[in-house]
Amino acid sequence: MDKHVLLTVSDDTSCLCSLRFACGYFQNTHALHITLLYVAPNPRAGLTQADIMADYHLLSRREASIRQQAEEAVARAADFLVGKGFPEANIHKKISYKQFGTATDIIQEGMAGIYDAIGLGRRGISRLEELLSESVSKQVFVTPLDIPLWISRSTEKPLPHALLCTDGSPASLRCADHMAYMLRDEPQHQISVAYIDRGANLDQVRHVFAQARDILTQGGIAAERIHDVILDGDDPAETILRHTQEVPYGVVGIGRTGKGETHSLHLLGSVSMRLFRKLDWATLWICH
Repeated sequence: MDKHVLLTVSDDTSCLCSLRFACGYFQNTHALHITLLYVAPNPRAGLTQADIMADYHLLSRREASIRQQAEEAVARAADFLVGKGFPEANIHKKISYKQFGTATDIIQEGMAGIYDAIGLGRRGISRLEELLSESVSKQVFVTPLDIPLWISRSTEKPLPHALLCTDGSPASLRCADHMAYMLRDEPQHQISVAYIDRGANLDQVRHVFAQARDILTQGGIAAERIHDVILDGDDPAETILRHTQEVPYGVVGIGRTGKGETHSLHLLGSVSMRLFRKLDWATLWICH
């Protein structure tokens, strides 16, 4: 079955990060479809009905200008993918005008039911700005989603292999299922299943690994591609970050909330939120 990913496009060159990841990480691109979504400014924004009635051509000119800018941005993104060897027939283009805000519009398109993930590029801003800014990717991340979210900030060619962080929570197991589906036809990638040991008994650790392995193998990942990794550390986020700097991966997968974490949308201390802010050398796959 073909996969279908929604990648957002804008005039911000950082948004190419998600495109670089998609065409650099996947080799079986004939089984991967990409929809390039450009959410354009609403040409009616700032205009009253009286303004439109007084000069209807003003609205027409704005619509034409915005549409041209959007088409050029989407065309550049498509050309980039084709130039990297991505099949042109698998690239789809969509332009929509902002209705409820860029983040909400992306969510609504992503929740349409035909996509397996939403991919976003992140602007390279400081840690404090990331915490305070209401950037598009931050808004999407703190909004409930039933679709995996990919956050790509690296401008380098993605590294091979994937790290699946699991504690046995439902969200982490959904991430295992998503990883199996996306990578079952990508045998060049090994999958390391990571569990952070903070004093759990051996039976519990074995159970967590067995759950993740079962989902991966049932999803089509050969057993020899799966490896267990036990990490030691009291701070899960820092432990994961340190490990991924020592052992490079192209993808780090994690559930939005782990065992014992609240489902509050604004829990900045959650492991996934901290990885969201700090991980910039691999693409982060988040499943809710």
